[in-house]
Amino acid sequence: MDKKTELLVSLAASTAANCMPCFNYYHRQAEKLALEPAEIIRAVEIANKIKNSISMLMGKHVRETLKLEDQDLFAALEDAGRPCWEKP
Repeated sequence: MDKKTELLVSLAASTAANCMPCFNYYHRQAEKLALEPAEIIRAVEIANKIKNSISMLMGKHVRETLKLEDQDLFAALEDAGRPCWEKP
């Protein structure tokens, strides 16, 4: 694997793991290699989509288990602004 791909994977993994020190370390390495911010942002976006998918599935599971299929468990987030993931 080339170094650029390795750094993008590492940045994405750091994001998915919510590890800010890891992200900062790999970001410094990415800056040294002159990776474009847009490339880093894309890797982070993909990591967040994957990471947040399980949260949406859990919300669906809770609604089904509690027989609240029609209730929007994300409604409370509306007041604080839209979450970074789409509603299920």
